[in-house]
Amino acid sequence: MMETMASSIPNPNQQIFCAVRREYVAAGPEELVRQKLISYLIHTLQFPASHIVVEKSLKQMPHVALTDQQIPDRRADIVCYAKGIHPQHDLYPLLLIECKAIKLSAKVVNQVAGYNHFLKSYFIAIANPDEIQMGWWDSTAQKYQFIDYIPVYAELMAKIGLLS
Repeated sequence: MMETMASSIPNPNQQIFCAVRREYVAAGPEELVRQKLISYLIHTLQFPASHIVVEKSLKQMPHVALTDQQIPDRRADIVCYAKGIHPQHDLYPLLLIECKAIKLSAKVVNQVAGYNHFLKSYFIAIANPDEIQMGWWDSTAQKYQFIDYIPVYAELMAKIGLLS
């Protein structure tokens, strides 16, 4: 599991480098959670860095933009894509993550589930400095089921039947 991230109020002028966006960004409390999680995804859980997007508008997601739906003006914190998991799209969302600097709650779950209504990622997750919850839609129970960690990339791919 990801090491607990120290909660501290950053200097508003402090910057942190985002390896995915390849630029310095303001080191706000949520951004610190986001950057720690990105590092964990890439270096520990073996998610391909080239398949991760950060702070991307739902309207900018290629497969979402192709729909006729009215897409809300919202941004996904982290989306981890995978190749070969959708018959019509080369890259498709495997994991959608919402990062918070506050306590995780049903409201946060509803937020990420609402984003996923449009994104259609196989898995969703929520994270704060102290906790991670990853979930998937259970069609039998008609709700998301959650575990308190994110499995390694290969394990998520295996769960959707693509790697063994």
